[in-house]
Amino acid sequence: MVLCAAVAAAGSGVFAQPPGRGSSPQPILTDLRRDSGQTIAPVFEGWEPNPDGTIGLYFGYMNRNWKEELDIPIGPNNFFSPGPQDRGQPTHFMPRRHKQIFSVAVPKSFPVDQTLVWTLTIRGHTERVPGSLKPEQQIDVSRETASGNERPIIDVGPDLTVGVGQALTLTVNVKDDGIPKPRPPLPGAREPPSVFAGPNVRWSKYRGPGAVAFAQVAVPIVGGKATTTATFAEPGVYLVQALADDGSVLGQSQGQNVPGFSCCWTTGHIKVTVK
Repeated sequence: MVLCAAVAAAGSGVFAQPPGRGSSPQPILTDLRRDSGQTIAPVFEGWEPNPDGTIGLYFGYMNRNWKEELDIPIGPNNFFSPGPQDRGQPTHFMPRRHKQIFSVAVPKSFPVDQTLVWTLTIRGHTERVPGSLKPEQQIDVSRETASGNERPIIDVGPDLTVGVGQALTLTVNVKDDGIPKPRPPLPGAREPPSVFAGPNVRWSKYRGPGAVAFAQVAVPIVGGKATTTATFAEPGVYLVQALADDGSVLGQSQGQNVPGFSCCWTTGHIKVTVK
């Protein structure tokens, strides 16, 4: 099941601010490079009408660490308000900036002056960001690309079951419109092994109680498929994220791969039960 067809807002997103008077917000993108010990900022990316008549509010995050991955379970330290705390947000946070990781569907009648707030607390530091239907925050695909490029369609297949420590093959099927054509590398260019100049899928843990090790985090899409293997350190229920990128948006931002344009990637989640 596809959980989020990710799209980019015309702006750079609404970043969280720490609550309370006298609080000094931590820098979002210009902080000193620290591998660990830092906090997370939730980000509201914008909103867009859904085909079913609802409206999608898109959220992402900025993990200020350069290497440390963080886990925040759903509850008092990771929740939405008002209403249900669990809106499909991640509980596992990869380093650095991650755009449009998930969307929250609200009815078309959702008031313009109403907000849906995502709150994150880590290491005693709380940040929250409001999502709303303000006109200036509407996603406008046409402003970002005039090529007619459309996002890939991803099929993650059925739920899976595996034992602790056993290698599990993960495969997704991806359909794309072929725009843009794969680019040959520039003469003399040295791109990191995780960067592809063509369609690819990047794998990561989205939810789950233990560590997940992937044989290959970023893999090219070949014959409409992308495959890797994963092992799970602890029993429980996991969601594994597959981000299918058509090759046109993958960029380097402070050493991390960050999708950019709205047309060009889709995320899906595979449910894995580990026994």
